[in-house]
Amino acid sequence: MIYRPLIGPGAAPIPPPHRPLAKRPREAAVSWNYGDIFDAVARAAPPERPALIWRDVVVTWGEFDHRTNNMAKALIDLGLKPDARIGILCRNHPAYLEFLVAGVKARLLTVNLNYRYTADEIAYVLNDCNAEVLFYQSDFDGMLEPLRARLPGVQAWVRIENERSPEAAPEGALSYETLARTGDGKPLDITRSADDGYLLYTGGTTGKPKGVHWSTDQSRRVQLESPLIARVPQTMDEHLETVRATDSRIIPACPLMHGSGSNSAMGDLLNGGTAIILSGDRFDAVQLWREVEKHRATRVSIVGDVFAKPMLKALDDAPGAFDLTSMRAISSAGLTWSKEVKEGLLRHMPNIALVDILGASEASGLGYSVAKAGKIPETGVFDAAPLTVLIDPDTGAVMPKDRPSEGFIARSGVMANGYFGDPEKTAATYRTIDNVRYAVPGDFARWMPPNQFTLIGRGNLSINTGGEKVFPEEVEEALKLQPGVADVLVVGQPDEKWGKIVVAILKADGVFDEAQVRAGLAQTLSAYKHPKRFVLVDTVPRHESGKADYRTAIALAAETA
Repeated sequence: MIYRPLIGPGAAPIPPPHRPLAKRPREAAVSWNYGDIFDAVARAAPPERPALIWRDVVVTWGEFDHRTNNMAKALIDLGLKPDARIGILCRNHPAYLEFLVAGVKARLLTVNLNYRYTADEIAYVLNDCNAEVLFYQSDFDGMLEPLRARLPGVQAWVRIENERSPEAAPEGALSYETLARTGDGKPLDITRSADDGYLLYTGGTTGKPKGVHWSTDQSRRVQLESPLIARVPQTMDEHLETVRATDSRIIPACPLMHGSGSNSAMGDLLNGGTAIILSGDRFDAVQLWREVEKHRATRVSIVGDVFAKPMLKALDDAPGAFDLTSMRAISSAGLTWSKEVKEGLLRHMPNIALVDILGASEASGLGYSVAKAGKIPETGVFDAAPLTVLIDPDTGAVMPKDRPSEGFIARSGVMANGYFGDPEKTAATYRTIDNVRYAVPGDFARWMPPNQFTLIGRGNLSINTGGEKVFPEEVEEALKLQPGVADVLVVGQPDEKWGKIVVAILKADGVFDEAQVRAGLAQTLSAYKHPKRFVLVDTVPRHESGKADYRTAIALAAETA
């Protein structure tokens, strides 16, 4: 990869904020296709401004545009047609964001993969979406042959070079760097559509990941609803005024492979800002604050208390050790962010805003909670977005907003198209009520007139542990294949560190050998899905119909903690 150092000879300068230009004549309302936006942003952003920062290297906006244009053309030259699926298996690395941008420029559907997945889990996702290309980091060379055997539909394998694995690519794999460097770097001469998009793979009640299909136009409109956006542009010219003036620099604290990480980074890049990419496979709060200080970050995006608690501890352990004066905001989505932790962060950074966003892979922007020094909302209380409503769990009707009520939180307006290749699941989540389409992700909430709600819990049973989603049925099926397991239910139990931990309520068949069971699970399931605890019972709680009694199972987990 062609990088310029941030320190030492030849260092790339950090540009000062630019003054907004005078307003130009208004143009027609813009279509927020990501590929078109990135082409325009690259023309407006100073070419020496950093687009990506990773460790002590930088990719400037000029280089970023050149490389992603080359990569987009290379993908089209492979014969890929619009909406073809391309996957990526990669840790935090500049190539991840270059891949996402090249994909939307080429009108392809990018597909995220969890780098903790086993070969079976990766193959499931890529076969589910009929992927034609896989980008993979050289760290995963050992998975290439097992994946080739499982993925007959993948026609091209693109190896992302890494200093850990500098040797030549295996036979049959293309070199990422060669593709990124080859070509004139000019924008593609193609016409894009408002329907161009990407796939965000998430889990479902079936226990298997599903690809949520977003059009980039809809995704951008959701981003523009955020309170983090000071002024919503109505035209591309207005947007580019912001691009020229911005000094925004974001650090996604969670991995880019997750929607929270990649979406927050892409949001800043679409505004001409800078994405600062953390190194390492595990979150290190001290490293985060060092990166904020070193690179003058303006915002950090997190996933609730799993990140916020260690961030606060690092500040409490070393008050004043980090220069955080560049910070303007911390944003969070996907997990509870408690009032007490917000209070602690604001003690150290009294001039910033803490923006808690309620959303889902299926539809973001359901509600917002903004905390500032002296004004911190209660945990889990959100201001409803304008198009957010509650759906009656019994009748399926939209509930009135002028009285207290409980139901499923939902929204109309901008949202994902549905689940890729799954019309039945799409119909269950995206409901048409009185000729209006609503996204109903499954969160149960209590409405507090006139315009607030508080979350009660998930309507489904997915377990969010350390920012990762675990689906009980998938773990249960894996456990049932292990020796000594007669029956089992898997539930989540609240935990101070992880948010929730995975607990198995298990009936043994003879002698239960925990070490043997864990060794067996390691062959098919990622480590974060493994139960932290096993609770042995004589009878696994089930209803007379044989269906799982998760309520009793959760109580058993709590009683034996």
